[in-house]
Amino acid sequence: MPMTSRQRVLAALSHQPVDRVPLDLGSSIVSSINVNAYDRLKAYLNLDLGPTRVFDRRNQLAVVDEAVLDSLGIDTVGVTVTPPEANDVRVPPDAEDEYTDMWGLVYHIKPGHDSYFAANAPLDGEELSLEDIENYPWPNPHDPALTDGLRERVQTVRANTDRAVVLTLPGSIVQHSQMMRGFADWFMDVVLAPARLEALMDKIMELQMAFNANYLAAVGDAVDAIFFFDDIAMQDRMVVSPADYAKLIEPRLRRYFAFLRSQTSAKLIYHTDGAIAPVLADLADMPIDAVNPLQVSAKGMDDVAALKQVVGNRLAFWGGVDTQNTMPNGTPDDVRQETLSRIETLNRNGGYVLGAVHNIQADVPPENIVALFEAGLGRKIG
Repeated sequence: MPMTSRQRVLAALSHQPVDRVPLDLGSSIVSSINVNAYDRLKAYLNLDLGPTRVFDRRNQLAVVDEAVLDSLGIDTVGVTVTPPEANDVRVPPDAEDEYTDMWGLVYHIKPGHDSYFAANAPLDGEELSLEDIENYPWPNPHDPALTDGLRERVQTVRANTDRAVVLTLPGSIVQHSQMMRGFADWFMDVVLAPARLEALMDKIMELQMAFNANYLAAVGDAVDAIFFFDDIAMQDRMVVSPADYAKLIEPRLRRYFAFLRSQTSAKLIYHTDGAIAPVLADLADMPIDAVNPLQVSAKGMDDVAALKQVVGNRLAFWGGVDTQNTMPNGTPDDVRQETLSRIETLNRNGGYVLGAVHNIQADVPPENIVALFEAGLGRKIG
């Protein structure tokens, strides 16, 4: 008996056998597709769906239309806490564009006009005091406008699909503190002023918990899975030493994860890029269900069989098809072979949701996107 998409995703995240590997595209702000790649994908699929909409302005991520989800056999559908129309801004082709978010971060267009980068660090400088941190004009997590219409949007999505409904929560701690402080000052504080850094991280965590308590109260039990994110590693190492990880990051992750678990029964998917192999076992002991994106191009992450062996009975994996090399530079057959290898290794007894490593970028050809999902479905598309 074939499973529904929702059953398939929930079974995989519970390490139960599935009738086929579940597929994801577009369910979160870290597993979606750049608008330019999406335009080409729609044309390749011969789907005339009108102008592409944007649901994440900073990264220029496309709202994936239901017709595309159907064509590719996707088992997930995403909801963000802000409605797409609040971010539905395509990068203007001829203008210098910028915007400021509620944290005071100012974003400018990157060269090439594909996305935005943070151009300031509101709390930088060596003179920053604990009082400066406390007195900064932080956003109000209890503004009722933040959850206006959220419950209704989630319930409408759930009522009209058997796909797994995935909510993206904002709320990084490490990455957000780096952006607010500035990366250079943040790394200096790790060594020279850890108390200041801990105060900043704790203030941000306190606010993120308050924001997310309100978002989760609004959606109730109408979502199946929740993405939340941070970046605790780089391409070849963790962002800090093992000792500093144990002091600065690990206890805050535990507290934050436990808080989210206390607020929802939905499956929790933690996104962090990079070389996280040294802490995978540690993450598996925390109250989360899956890690994303399984960045196989990072140091120590290419042996997915070994990673599955270490934590595969405790953590599910979400992602895994390389968007750094294979997806943009390989042939469709390269993509197909890598995808089949991921399925063979990671989908044993469930525990795997297939998708690309992070968002599919503008340089990925549509033939390669289709090859990924054809391999997942075990059949031709179109």
